[in-house]
Amino acid sequence: MRTTVDLDRSLLERAKKALGTATYREAITQALEEAVSRADLRRLLDKLEGSDATWDLDALLSYRRLEHGHGP
Repeated sequence: MRTTVDLDRSLLERAKKALGTATYREAITQALEEAVSRADLRRLLDKLEGSDATWDLDALLSYRRLEHGHGP
């Protein structure tokens, strides 16, 4: 989908570098995917709050990335 959004160019450059992407589009897509994944996991952890299990969001995110072939 094409859309026009006014974004901070220096933030986009930082995102490209941090995420190792070649284009702004790749950086935005990857950042959105990670934000959605993090929000999904946060909701899951909130639902599991009070259970006997111990949960670590960063460990779950790392596992999820490995599961989807995105590396550690």
